[in-house]
Amino acid sequence: MPGLVLACAPTASFAREVVPDRIAVAAGLVMAPDYEGSNDYSPTVVTGALIRLAGHAITWKGTSLSVDLIPEYRDQSFKIVAGPLVELNFDRAATPHDPVVALMRKRQTAIQGGGFVGFAKTGVLTSAYDTLSVTVAGSYDLGNVHHSFVVSPSVDYTMPLSHAVMIDVSLSADVVGGRYARYYFGVGPNSSALTGLPRYRPGGGLKSVSLGLGGAVALNGDLDRRGILIGAVVNYERLVGPFAASPLVATRGSADQATVAVGAGYRF
Repeated sequence: MPGLVLACAPTASFAREVVPDRIAVAAGLVMAPDYEGSNDYSPTVVTGALIRLAGHAITWKGTSLSVDLIPEYRDQSFKIVAGPLVELNFDRAATPHDPVVALMRKRQTAIQGGGFVGFAKTGVLTSAYDTLSVTVAGSYDLGNVHHSFVVSPSVDYTMPLSHAVMIDVSLSADVVGGRYARYYFGVGPNSSALTGLPRYRPGGGLKSVSLGLGGAVALNGDLDRRGILIGAVVNYERLVGPFAASPLVATRGSADQATVAVGAGYRF
């Protein structure tokens, strides 16, 4: 959600000059499942920021931080994006509302690090300012938690409806390793004895697919100028395969996951 609130329309082109430096911050309220696969929901406050320095984008979205090492120039309509990322995974680190799942041992917070690569194309369908982005992000457990990886391909389309309003549509997926699958979706002997759930040992693979729709409005009438922005995002995620079949999901939760976020930001 913060990423959408921070988005703004491209500026005018000047030969080989990097885009102007800018800073934007955002905060919002997110209603999301207790854990991935839960059918209980809890509110969470999230924050974010977008900093552009010398053409490089530093993006902080909730629990993730990334840096685009490829500078962005004011005269380009096609751009390669690539750089490092680090993120925190809090899934099942807190006690869930479900009384059965709450009997299982809580998961540790995982620090995952890796990188992303892709491209962004401006001026695709509706105007000189709409943007299509295609990226693949990958990360690995940097600590001693799930000892596995997450790979997330995504496609994102941003379209300004006016100088003050923009919308965003995204499609993404998550592919995870077997140890990740067993750590977050498996049921071991001890957990089975405590909860009565059947033992379950899933393998890795495609975990989920997601569809998101969001938008932002600049209260000053111009997304590209200093001022306050407000925005909202609705995201639908569908767990698939052995992840949807996990007793934590099929018996105690739901494979259908929805996230709703509303927030505000300020561009300096």
